[in-house]
Amino acid sequence: MANKRSAEIPSKSSIHWLMVTLTIIAIPHFFYQPLWVAAIFLLMMGWRLMNSWYGWPLPADKRLLKVLHSIGAILTIVLVFYSYGITIGRDAGVALLTTMAAFKMVEVKNLRDVYLSCFMGFFLIITHFFFNQSIPIVILMLVNVILLTSCLITANESDSSIKHRLKQSTVMVLQAMPLMLLLFVLFPRISGPIWGLPNDAMDIPDSLPDSMTLGEVPPQNSAVTGMADNITIGNISQLIQSDAIAFRVKFDNNQFPERQDLYWRGPVLWHTDGKRWLPLTDNQKRYENGSTIHVAGDAFSYSMTLEPHDRRWLFALDFPTAYPQTMQTRLSADGELNSSDPIKQRTQYQLSSHTDYLFNPQNDPYVRYGLNLPEDRHPRSLQLAQNLVEQNPTEQAYIEAVLNYFRQQDFSYSLTPPALRGDTIDQFLFESRQGFCEHYAASFTVLMRAAGIPARIVTGYQGGEINPVDQVLTVRQRDAHAWTEVWLPQQGWIRIDPTAAVSSERVDFGIRDLLPAERRSPAAIANNDRLVELWQSAKNNWDALNSAWEMWVVSYGPDRQMQLLEKLGMHQPDWEKMIRWLAIGIALIFGWIAWTTLRVKSIPQDRVQRFYQKFCFKLARHGVVRQAHEGPEDFSRRAQLALPQHQQQIAMISYCYMHLRYRGEALEDDFIESVKNFRPHR
Repeated sequence: MANKRSAEIPSKSSIHWLMVTLTIIAIPHFFYQPLWVAAIFLLMMGWRLMNSWYGWPLPADKRLLKVLHSIGAILTIVLVFYSYGITIGRDAGVALLTTMAAFKMVEVKNLRDVYLSCFMGFFLIITHFFFNQSIPIVILMLVNVILLTSCLITANESDSSIKHRLKQSTVMVLQAMPLMLLLFVLFPRISGPIWGLPNDAMDIPDSLPDSMTLGEVPPQNSAVTGMADNITIGNISQLIQSDAIAFRVKFDNNQFPERQDLYWRGPVLWHTDGKRWLPLTDNQKRYENGSTIHVAGDAFSYSMTLEPHDRRWLFALDFPTAYPQTMQTRLSADGELNSSDPIKQRTQYQLSSHTDYLFNPQNDPYVRYGLNLPEDRHPRSLQLAQNLVEQNPTEQAYIEAVLNYFRQQDFSYSLTPPALRGDTIDQFLFESRQGFCEHYAASFTVLMRAAGIPARIVTGYQGGEINPVDQVLTVRQRDAHAWTEVWLPQQGWIRIDPTAAVSSERVDFGIRDLLPAERRSPAAIANNDRLVELWQSAKNNWDALNSAWEMWVVSYGPDRQMQLLEKLGMHQPDWEKMIRWLAIGIALIFGWIAWTTLRVKSIPQDRVQRFYQKFCFKLARHGVVRQAHEGPEDFSRRAQLALPQHQQQIAMISYCYMHLRYRGEALEDDFIESVKNFRPHR
């Protein structure tokens, strides 16, 4: 019987509805996939549409077309391997599924094929989360699930209206929500990416290639801000700021550090060839045992949600003193906090930091690396350092003299400095004198080493924006920053930001206030303060919503699950308790579904009968109960005697009911309206 049913020919409306739905599902993938994927998909859909409109033959109609269709599918598979190689990753898998769903659409000839296409559509919906897990894409996919469910209904009820099918599929999806939420909250989570696939599943927007600076340099010689493990000054002619989020921070009890202390520590750079700065190698670097730290004041505790960057860095407020307990981390002797594995997914961790500290005040294991300079480089800079040392023999006086040099000469802060050639440090210090943080950090570090003061460059982020809606501090890629640390006996490593000597606004107010007005708001409203204020308020609310979404949904991992379950009252949650409560919850949900289903069955599906029962129920509340043997006419007569003040209404309703039941006259609307308006009273 089931086979016979599945062999039925689907209606044209069900095929059209399925084509529209699959196209809506596939369209977002066209933005991620090569053009040929969209071309093949639309070509197959067009073929099916021509069959429906003009009767064009399908592969099932002619042997030659069937052969061509099969050859096309094989060539598409070859094209996938040609484009993506032999490793089937995210992009290759999605391209294959998208095109095969279109090829299958041309083959649809019975209900079984419709079901198969629908199931491929459901898989296609899931693949969207490989690329994007934002709120808009989740809403879009939820709509797609409703549309695809309506396709299954259409295949079996093609004579029902679109409105009815959509309503029915929406109700079905909403009915599934409690079970979905229960599974989401209670199903034991495992560490690691849910949506991860090999290689190409890793999207890291705004990250940098190994050879670039605080931003990647495309062939056009422009850049987008981001973080790399090295910097090279002088080869960026135009720096384009990026609004991409680097991480979000939620301070415990909303206790924020001072704005000037918001330095987020990242890679530490030691080696230089005169142009490029690099970190210590793994063989040179030691962890934990080689460092000491003395802190003062209270610690700042905070939760950080770090965007994936495919490196091991864990950015932390300078200086981290308590590390994440939920992941393997290491603090190097130069203060670089690293994870044991690359950060390939959005990651949350808890940290504590002190902003008042002494780091390695007695000795430092790497201090010798902080004095190296390449031979025969920076001759004018070395001469400048020698002159300043002669005038300022103490270390403190020399450092202040160099900062004054930046302040008093015609240096300026610029996000679009001129390109540097040759000896970039000398050219910057004596010729261009325009640059941003990396120019000042690198040149300052060279001047320190030239005077015999150990120095290194620290990269990371500075500042961030506090959202007044949820009090979450958001640090974007445009907040990327570089500064210098110098080592002084008994004081250890001291942070000195030479950029602040030239542009204190960069540190005091952040990079946002240095951007032109059209970068802080849409250009069309940039000159209207009221509209800018409204836009910023809407943006803050949207950011707060996104932050909550990412924290409680996208990043809902084992740690977050434990926190939530403890808040919900589960003492020391473990997987056994979660499974137990999950089973109880599922049993309750299915019990509720069974009860409501049986209850619905006990309620007459006939509208007239259902409203007549409501009429009887209203009378029963006033003591006029219809007996089992009592017909509607006798019951009406008795009710009129019991409630004479409603005699006319009771007679009218009973008359309509009897005529609808026994004569089939079109009085249904009048009858239902009369029952609704019937409000008996004594």
